[in-house]
Amino acid sequence: MTKKIKAVKASIITGIVLVSMLAAVLPTTSAGLIFNLQSVLNVTWGNETKQPVVPRGELRELTLAISHTVTRGAIGRGMLLLYQGNQIVINVEIVETPTWCTANIAQGTLSVTVQPDQITTVYTKLSLQVADNAPAYGLGYVKVKATARKAGLISAYEQDFTLSFIPDYKPLIKPSLPETNSKEIGPMDTAIFPILIENLGNARTVVLLNVVSVPKDWNAIITSQVTLEEGAGSTATAYLVIKPPKGFGYHYDEQTIKISMQPVKADDYSKKGEITYESFLVQSRGFSTPGFDAIAFIGALAVVLLIITCIQKRKK
Repeated sequence: MTKKIKAVKASIITGIVLVSMLAAVLPTTSAGLIFNLQSVLNVTWGNETKQPVVPRGELRELTLAISHTVTRGAIGRGMLLLYQGNQIVINVEIVETPTWCTANIAQGTLSVTVQPDQITTVYTKLSLQVADNAPAYGLGYVKVKATARKAGLISAYEQDFTLSFIPDYKPLIKPSLPETNSKEIGPMDTAIFPILIENLGNARTVVLLNVVSVPKDWNAIITSQVTLEEGAGSTATAYLVIKPPKGFGYHYDEQTIKISMQPVKADDYSKKGEITYESFLVQSRGFSTPGFDAIAFIGALAVVLLIITCIQKRKK
């Protein structure tokens, strides 16, 4: 039995020596075609992209997994065994991203050890950030080029890999006041404040508006909601209408009314942004004569009735 084992080992060693001599004698190209040794790469990233990436503010760090193996022809195994344990250099670089995305690789040069008939995996980090104008829940991508350098008779390998992710919704608005946030009016008048709202988010947005606080005896109503189309520059105008108290007499009132504005995704109200507040100052100055027309009418009617009564008395 021992003799048989020794014979098998001798045959293997002899085969390796013959293969090595053949590789040394033949030109590199011819030897490569005969043994057909070829690096093969695959690039994936982890589960970090299952959650949408929030525009601006968030720097998402992803793990890139680069797997390597060497394919061979029918008579290439013996030659591949000679390269076992050798190092193959791998380069990883970003070649394309959307205009609203930036990405960087922490370590772009790696190395793997040749392991016949096995897959070897090495890792690096990729940092990803998206801008405010990234399309909410649209498809984002990063194109990565991976290259395995030539190592002896093991041919080089180069391929682009497209890795996808999803940008999150970024609810962001910019309110402004085309006129002012304070007015002086008479107690019988009405103060109207236009509120211009611009969409700085990355999807069609509805802005919900409410009057948060209003003084006693004052009345205030506001446009309940406005819709902003997707994209910066989309605007809509809401209106706040305020009526001061108009009790009879002279008024010298000054009060503040507070409103709130909250952006939500137009087709999914569960996606909400931060609430923005704005205050408006109204001064009510002057005399108020509520019901004056009715009093005048009643007085005129009384005079008419009195005249009619006097005429009837004279006829008698």
